[in-house]
Amino acid sequence: MNRLLIALLGGFLISACSSGSAADDEDDDAAGGADDGSTVVGEGDPTAITIQIDTPERGTLSQDSQASVSGKVTSTDADIESVDINGTAVTLGGDGTFQATVPLTEGITLIQTHARDAAGNEAIDARGVLSGTLVDASTPVTNGVVASLSGQAMTGLSTAVSDLANGTDFTALATALNPVVNTGDGCNDARVFVESIEHGPIDVSATPVAGGIGAAVSIGSLVVRGHVDFSAVCIDGSAGFTMTADSYDVGGSIIPSLSGGDIAITIDGVTSTFAGFNIDVNGVPGFVESLFEGTARDKIAEILRDTISQMIPPLASDFLSGFLAESFTIPLLGQNLSLGITPTAMNWTEQGGTIAIDTTATVEGLEGATYLSTPTTPPSDADLGATGIRVALADDVVNQLLASIWASGALDDTMLPLPGDALSAAFGGDVASAQLTMILPPVANFDTTTGTARLTIGDVQLDAVSSTGEELASFILSAEIELAVETTSDGRVLIVTRAPQIVAQILSQSEGLALPLTPDQVAAIAELGIKQVSLLADDLLESIPVPGIAGATITSPTIQPAGGYLLLGGTLTFE
Repeated sequence: MNRLLIALLGGFLISACSSGSAADDEDDDAAGGADDGSTVVGEGDPTAITIQIDTPERGTLSQDSQASVSGKVTSTDADIESVDINGTAVTLGGDGTFQATVPLTEGITLIQTHARDAAGNEAIDARGVLSGTLVDASTPVTNGVVASLSGQAMTGLSTAVSDLANGTDFTALATALNPVVNTGDGCNDARVFVESIEHGPIDVSATPVAGGIGAAVSIGSLVVRGHVDFSAVCIDGSAGFTMTADSYDVGGSIIPSLSGGDIAITIDGVTSTFAGFNIDVNGVPGFVESLFEGTARDKIAEILRDTISQMIPPLASDFLSGFLAESFTIPLLGQNLSLGITPTAMNWTEQGGTIAIDTTATVEGLEGATYLSTPTTPPSDADLGATGIRVALADDVVNQLLASIWASGALDDTMLPLPGDALSAAFGGDVASAQLTMILPPVANFDTTTGTARLTIGDVQLDAVSSTGEELASFILSAEIELAVETTSDGRVLIVTRAPQIVAQILSQSEGLALPLTPDQVAAIAELGIKQVSLLADDLLESIPVPGIAGATITSPTIQPAGGYLLLGGTLTFE
């Protein structure tokens, strides 16, 4: 499969917390508030104030449009001063209990409960609720990918036909058919033999037209040489000839159509003509001279026309090969991931072609997995219209893939401490490893309302343990990560993260720790954990089957969320 735009998804999350990312720009403020996109943890004495959330439980799946949040806040230092949920103040009962209703949107809604006491101690509870319609993981994503090819994208097809035509040995094709004209045996007959066909540059253009792609091939400075053997009134003779033309022009329409999930190519309305035709043949009878003005000329035209007509369909198929139905399996994160694409609709106008594709992404042997399904109307041709190529990727495609791998447990991971990293700095030589467990699958959302494309990671549990298996501390991590696009020095296009908002909460810490963990330490551990999840997702998202055009790279890349789709586009540069 040709995957020009798979590179668009490479590095999807690699920048979340790594060198040079937006997260690094805010490391100095890692213990600050969520507004600046940094990690949020409790301030003051994290053991003095506690938040107990009764509902919703972690890992809650809901089909409701709202969730009831209830719990209790206590402090050993001072009276509770305030409690808010997602920035909205809530009223406490005399015993510190509270209840509030939080609206849910399709996807993961992060619910952050923030409490402060009069002594300045703060506590955070962060948990996610996955709401919306869940469908079986094997259910194809209808219109998961919609691709638009403008006239500029047709340059690749023009170049392919031109290269092949210019490299074709027309002499060999013609001489293999000699005599190209044979009027039979008799007292007035002729046999025409081609000895060479020379030509100048062969120019090719391909442009979108209603119903397909218009193709025009012009063979310039055509020179055909040969000889004719003839018999006139039973007297044999022979003469050489030279047939020339300023150009020989072939035109027609390439008609792509869907057949059993594949794209079939036919040629329609083929026309051809000589421009500036001339024949130079001397010393032949009149009937032979007339032969060159008609039958012989038509036979040369037929050879050229048929050759061009036969080379275009396979080249057009190669041009569109990235959109052909395909199923394949790749090993990924210890699982066998089955991927598939099936073109289901196609439309060609004077502005370009639009191809809609259904997609699947499942883990072999896994049963019972589900993914968040939020089907929406695909972008219109007007939304997709752009210079070059534009691909609309539904967030359901990403969510099906993430949910399938998540259900297999492949996104759970073990982190080993490294000298100087956050785990070693917080626990010293006591820590042996940290186990990451994803309670909810990551969810992508391409939201037109907010104008952002983001990935939400909810309820990742991180458990740091000693070499003896003792739990040193347990955390809950959540993050919302905005997406952007950039190009690399070697011309690849990457989707990268910007301004991650990371929320960390301490669930427990061992009484054997010399000192309680500080907010800065929790922040650093949280960023390390999110980075680890990001690296796993990076490997995963590179496998998304997004088709493209052979032999092309993208310049001036763009990214735009539109009604549940991420529009990836740019200008094509052909090799």
